[in-house]
Amino acid sequence: MAASKSSAPSSLSTRDESLTCPLCLETFRTPKILPCLHTFCECCLKDLVHNHPAGTFPCPSCRQEVQLPSGGVSAFRNNFYIKPEDLDKARNSNVCGKHPQKELEVYCGECDFLVCVICLIDKHKSHDVKFISEAIEDFKTQLGKHKSRLDDCVDTVKKNAAEKLKNVLQELKDKKSLVKDAILNRHATLQTALDKCRDDALTSLDNITDEIEKELRANPDCQQEKLQKLARLKHRVQQAVDRGAGCELMTVAREMRCGRGSQEAVQKLTTKQMTTVCRPVLRFSATFGSTLEHMRDYMGSAAKMKMVVSPPEVTVMEQFRCREDPDTDVCFVCPMTDGKVWVSHEPNMTREGATSEEFSTDGKLVSISTVDVRERKTYAPLKDGSCMYPIPTPGTLATYAKKTEPHLTRFFRLNNDLTGQATVFNTKILSNEPLETEWTTEFKIKCAAHRAVDVDASEQLFVVLEEAQVQDLQRTVRLYRRPQSDAIATYSPPVAPFQPSDVCFYTLGGHEVLLVADELNDAIHLVNVQDGRLSFARYLAPGCPLLVQPTALNTDTRGRLWVACRGGRILTCEPIN
Repeated sequence: MAASKSSAPSSLSTRDESLTCPLCLETFRTPKILPCLHTFCECCLKDLVHNHPAGTFPCPSCRQEVQLPSGGVSAFRNNFYIKPEDLDKARNSNVCGKHPQKELEVYCGECDFLVCVICLIDKHKSHDVKFISEAIEDFKTQLGKHKSRLDDCVDTVKKNAAEKLKNVLQELKDKKSLVKDAILNRHATLQTALDKCRDDALTSLDNITDEIEKELRANPDCQQEKLQKLARLKHRVQQAVDRGAGCELMTVAREMRCGRGSQEAVQKLTTKQMTTVCRPVLRFSATFGSTLEHMRDYMGSAAKMKMVVSPPEVTVMEQFRCREDPDTDVCFVCPMTDGKVWVSHEPNMTREGATSEEFSTDGKLVSISTVDVRERKTYAPLKDGSCMYPIPTPGTLATYAKKTEPHLTRFFRLNNDLTGQATVFNTKILSNEPLETEWTTEFKIKCAAHRAVDVDASEQLFVVLEEAQVQDLQRTVRLYRRPQSDAIATYSPPVAPFQPSDVCFYTLGGHEVLLVADELNDAIHLVNVQDGRLSFARYLAPGCPLLVQPTALNTDTRGRLWVACRGGRILTCEPIN
C-alpha cells in the first residue's frame, strides 16, 4: 500500500494511549484520577456510576472497588499531569502519538482511528484499512446519507409538532370550556339556592304578616272594633231622637246616663290600649363574611395543574349523562352483568334525599329510588354485578368492597361505628329472594369515618378512603394488610391540595395497581402497591378534557374502568392493547 501525503482532518481522531481514555478510546475530556491512580473522562465515569447506584463501583482497569465521594464524580481529583495543551495538541495533531516521526496516513475501520505506517504493520496489518483520502470520501458519503435522514426527521418532527400542538390546543380549549361550564353551573346552583332562599323568606314574610293581621282582626281591643261600638251607640241615639217615642227615649237616655253609653263606659272604650304588638322582622346570620367565604369556596377558583405526559394507556369515552344538575355528586357507579348501570347520588344543597338510579348503557333511565338520609334507610343490595355499593345502616358507616366470587356470592364489608375502629366482614349471600346473608368477622382495623373501601385480587390488602376528622383537613388514603389492625402505608400525593373521592384496584398492562380519584385536581392517580408501600407512579389519561371532578370509580367484567364525574357525566376507560 503506497503511503498518502494527505493531512488528517480534525474530524478523524488520533489515538495516543497516554492521552486516551480507556473507556471511550478518545482523547481525555476533563480527566479524573481515581484512588487507584487510573484516569478516565469525567463523563465516562458518570455513565459508569449510573449503572452502580450503591455508591461504589469497580475501576474499569484494575477492578479495585472505588467509593464514590459525597460530591459525586466531579469530586474526584483532576489529573494535573495531563496538561490541557497536550490534549489540544493530541486532538488536532496529524502526527502519530506513538511514532512522532511518522504522519497519520491510514484509517483503520476496525479500530476506528488513524494510524501511521509503522502502526499499520505492527498491529493493524490484518484489519480493514484505507488511505485517508478514501476514508474521507466514504465519510462524506455516509454523512450525506445521515444529513438526508436528519432532514427527513426534522420535517417529520415539525409536522408532528404542529399536529400535536393543534391537538393540545384543542384539548386545552375543550378543558377550558368544561371548567367554565363547571364554574357557571356552580354559579347557577348558588343562584338557584339563593332564589329558593329568597322565595322562602318572602313566603315566610307573607305568612307571618297574614298571621299578624288575622290576630289583629280577632283582637277585641282592635281599634276597628272600638269604632264599630261607638258607631252603634251613635246610631242608637240618633234613631231614638228621630222616632220620638217616649219609652224608647227614656231607655236610651238611661243607657247614655248609666249604661253602655255612659261617660265612664265611653271613656274606658276610647282610652283602653293594646297590651302587645306583633311586627315581622328579618333575622339572619351575623357572620355574613364567613358566608361569603363559604360561597367562594364552593364556587372555586381556576388553578394550573401540571401533569407529566405519558404514553396513552386507556381510551376515555363518555357513555351518558345521568343528570343535568350541575351539583350532582355521584358517590358510586356500578356496572352490572346484565348491561345496566347503577348510579348513587349524595344529597346536596338543592336536594335533601340521596337517590339510586338504574340506567341502560346508552343513558336511558330504567328505575329510580330515593333514600332519606335523615332516616338512614338502607339501599337495596344488588343481585348481580361487578361489585357492591355503599349502604348506610343505622348508627354505622357500612361500605361494600368489590365482589370476590362470580355472581356476587361472596364479598367483603367494612362496618364503622365511628369510634375509631372498624370491622371487616367476609359476607356470603345465601339467597337473594328474600335476601339472606351470613357474616363472618375477619378482623378489626383502626379506621376513622370512611368514604370508600376496596380489596385487591389476593384479598390480603385493603385500601380505605377515610374522611377528614377536622374541618379544613383533607381525606386520607390508607392501606391495611389482613389481619393487622394498623395501617401499613399512607398515600402521599404529588400535588397539594388533594381531595380523594374514591379508590379502586385496577388491572392495567397485566399488573394490578391502585387508582385514586382526585376530585379537586381533575385527575386519577395511578399508585403502585409494592412491598406494603403506596407510591405515586403517574396520572391516568393526564390532561384528558373529559375528566372534570371525578367522584367515583369502578370496574366491569370486561376490564373497563367506569368513572363518574360531578355533574352527572359517566365515562369509561378501556385499556389500549
